[in-house]
Amino acid sequence: MTLTSGIFNTPTVLLVSLGASFITVAAEHIVPPMVNIPAGDFIMGTTGGEKQAQPAHKVSLSAFQLGKYAVTVAEFSKFAAATGYSPDSSCNDFIDAEGLRGPEHKGSGRWDKHRFSYSEYQPVTCISWQDANNYAAWLSEQTGQQYRLPTEQEWEYATKANTTSRYFWGDDLLQTQACQYGNFADLSGEQVNNQLYGYSNKGFIEHLNCDDGEAYNAIVGLYRPNPFGLYDMVGNVSQYLNSCFNPQGYVSDAAADTASCDFIATRGGNWHYPAQPHSNRGRFKREGWNVAAGIGFRLAMDGHSDAVLPASQKFELQLHQAQQAHLATRAPLLAAVEKPRLTERANGKLLLSWLPSADKRVTGYDIYRSRIKLAHLLGGYYQKHYEKAYTIGADSTELEVSLPDSGGSFIVVARSGQLSGLPSEKAVKLAPAAVAAIPGRIEMQQLAHLHNAPLYYFAASEDKPERYLVFKTNKATEQNRVTLRFDTEVAKTGWYRLNYKGSSFQNGEFFQLWQGRKLAGSISYQRGIDDSVSNRHKVYLEAGRHALELTILREDFDRWGLSWLELTAADS
Repeated sequence: MTLTSGIFNTPTVLLVSLGASFITVAAEHIVPPMVNIPAGDFIMGTTGGEKQAQPAHKVSLSAFQLGKYAVTVAEFSKFAAATGYSPDSSCNDFIDAEGLRGPEHKGSGRWDKHRFSYSEYQPVTCISWQDANNYAAWLSEQTGQQYRLPTEQEWEYATKANTTSRYFWGDDLLQTQACQYGNFADLSGEQVNNQLYGYSNKGFIEHLNCDDGEAYNAIVGLYRPNPFGLYDMVGNVSQYLNSCFNPQGYVSDAAADTASCDFIATRGGNWHYPAQPHSNRGRFKREGWNVAAGIGFRLAMDGHSDAVLPASQKFELQLHQAQQAHLATRAPLLAAVEKPRLTERANGKLLLSWLPSADKRVTGYDIYRSRIKLAHLLGGYYQKHYEKAYTIGADSTELEVSLPDSGGSFIVVARSGQLSGLPSEKAVKLAPAAVAAIPGRIEMQQLAHLHNAPLYYFAASEDKPERYLVFKTNKATEQNRVTLRFDTEVAKTGWYRLNYKGSSFQNGEFFQLWQGRKLAGSISYQRGIDDSVSNRHKVYLEAGRHALELTILREDFDRWGLSWLELTAADS
């Protein structure tokens, strides 16, 4: 990775130890563009949401400088060449149908080449927190300036940039604007995973209601800066900080010694997740976790400087050229077909119709029909539960179709040659849901309504029948009420013992059970007692035909699942 030598300061000579001998190398370096951050006060943390970001408290900071961009591969390559830095190719850069792998996973990447690499102007990743500190110390030697990693307080203050909204660009509750300001989980990321792994993250982690054009790590500076002029403070890759992380929150004002703490604080999230409130915290374990392709860093310095260095200007010029070259090759996604719907004709046959695509690249449409009745509720990539049933040209936007008597659904996908577009919303026509008898067991495939959570399907195997599971990963920073509704027929008014198969990361109330507008019971989960099956609850139900509704609201991070309910007459 050789850049024009004019962007570097005059090289200095270093003696680098390699075992028992020393070699002499010319140490070239890139002077990073820095932004002056004014002194000021702000409220750090949050009064709600994740507990590890509480309590909200006032912080006062002196003036400092912060890197305009995350440190890039181009910059880090000078440090690697000068110091002989050459780690094993074991960086965690793995992603497949289930998304990213955990922090202990051994991958096959390195800082200079991993699964998401395509440009030396991407942020450097696959390095440790200590590597980032070593780079800062090395660059300080080369320049005579005192570079370091920013603290967690400095990061949050600089990111908020004197704003008080949910994000520095506004509240953006529907997350339709975030794609202009960062690289997050979006339609591009979902579509690339669809094509590579036959999967979709929609409903697994969630994504924005917009498209930022990048699936994975992006070249730095592609999006709009925050009010202080800083790029990629959120999204793209997480950032190592010079602060310890305490899962109990901000329990002390005393600065912990980063040389001895178990966890190092990280901030900013990455491309695999939607935008998070700027108080959201991350962590990296000093020992036992592998370096990852989703974590990088930026530099900080004390004080202010108004110097404009030609070397930094040259670096930004070449960065801008790389950005423009990349954007010129980035084709927009084929948009999802809008307003698909099923109507029944007088002769009893079904007509599927949709709005024509405005994209002139569209050459036709592929129509997918569900393989199972409840496919429209299922999470995961649609081609797991749908089969291509029809293909027509771009000049038509309606088609006579067929479904089993039990019903099903269709998805319409625009096509341009071999390129497929995003899946449309589902056009659904179902026979009425079967009424569940009480006493009796209620399975998830008997759902009449499901809101804010996906259903998962497991085909029958040699030792297990087919199964359905409602499963949700709940973010700490966002609480959405999940609703499950079943049509039921209760044989007799009275008390019923409620048994369920489910699990949660949290102890305490799991769900509320409503019969019509009456609360029948509040059902709890206790790890160690209910890990397999819970049968310690009673609810009071009235006889007759009623809608039975479960509502679930989590107040912190959780992964929960529910397989079935069973209601049997309780002893008096």
